[in-house]
Amino acid sequence: MKTIWDVLKAPVITEKALRLKEESLQDIRDSKNKKTIKRDRQVLAFRVADNATKYAIKDAVEAIFKVKVDQVRVVNYRGKEVRRGRTVGRKPDWRKAYVTLKPGQQIDYADSI
Repeated sequence: MKTIWDVLKAPVITEKALRLKEESLQDIRDSKNKKTIKRDRQVLAFRVADNATKYAIKDAVEAIFKVKVDQVRVVNYRGKEVRRGRTVGRKPDWRKAYVTLKPGQQIDYADSI
């Protein structure tokens, strides 16, 4: 990677990613102990460079958004096959990172949607 700006390509703004972000901040009720457990660790999804490591993703998010990162999970996606008439092609493979922030940290990149 040349710079931190080459690591993060874009935030992933899908129904699943937004639901995951909202659920990560909601309190859950423990039926066994009759307690409410506070969850305040925000989870965000980013599209990242194909050769980006977890450490590079963590450093980039911390530098760009000025927050502390707790955990990074990475998922590799295969590009789908597409047809244009008789020609069969393939979309490029891509990589997505789920970034969990430390308690009390927040990023509001998708609140305007």
